[in-house]
Amino acid sequence: MRMRVRAATAALLMTVSVAACSENQTPSGEPDSDSAAPAAAVDFGVGVDPAYSPIYLADQENLFDQAGIDVTVTQYQEGTGGLDAILAKQGQVTASTESSLLNRATRGDIKGLAVFSQSPSFIKLVARSGISDVAGIKKYGVVPGTVNEYATNKVLASEGISRDAVEFVNASPAEMPALLQRGDVDGYIMWEPWPSRGVANGGTVLLTSGDIGYVYNLIVGVDGAWYEANKETAKKVVDTIGQACEQLTADPAKAGTVTETAIKVPAAEAQSLLEGVQCQVRDFTDEDIARYQEIAQFQQDSKIVDQKADPAAVMVRGVV
Repeated sequence: MRMRVRAATAALLMTVSVAACSENQTPSGEPDSDSAAPAAAVDFGVGVDPAYSPIYLADQENLFDQAGIDVTVTQYQEGTGGLDAILAKQGQVTASTESSLLNRATRGDIKGLAVFSQSPSFIKLVARSGISDVAGIKKYGVVPGTVNEYATNKVLASEGISRDAVEFVNASPAEMPALLQRGDVDGYIMWEPWPSRGVANGGTVLLTSGDIGYVYNLIVGVDGAWYEANKETAKKVVDTIGQACEQLTADPAKAGTVTETAIKVPAAEAQSLLEGVQCQVRDFTDEDIARYQEIAQFQQDSKIVDQKADPAAVMVRGVV
């Protein structure tokens, strides 16, 4: 098992010299096949929540090694950390929500290769003690540019509430439960384990993302230039995650075990949080692309990005 933990922020990552770009690619013309020299080392960036359990499993049970690929899994405090590492030419592969990937794809050459996880219930809206409906939330905790911000907008739209009518408090996911308990925010819609942490601090879950018509996707993302030079290796990474998902589907308790080892969330809690999450590697569908278009448009309309990403160009179909 090769896992690293980094607390680096995007700003720090972006200070890396552009000269490091050459580290992210196999030299031009170098073959990438079983009969060739060993493939270049792959840094795979992930976040710290149970949804990344198939990558944790593949790392801990040496599935990447068995596939003949040299992968180091690097943990970041937020799922966007792996995307920022790619932009800084310090990583090659990552896993993130479709919203975060589309956001970062406006800043550099990032591609999506496959969906590996989805759920209508893993992302939840939790409100502080004393608030029993969405109308009572006046201050939302927001992680800018992530699926949290998109889902917050979906909550407001579902209730006919203008973004200008509420306040947004920017913070990291890990800060949200404490902000909720202190009353610095009235609520936040976030992926687990942060809603459950909010409930432990006296909050109440008001709805899930499925209630507002949103089923999140977790996507395998890559550095576009690296992918073009290393398609065989990239496919092996995707296929290995598929194998891990098959193991977790057959034995859900494994998700708890590997998550506890990776991020110290108790195994029973992690397994419970993952109920309703479908772990399956699949190709992008026309429906996916249409939904991603909606997300990209929201990001531009909300001035999260200057120019929206083109999901049809960002998502590479046919890898699976």
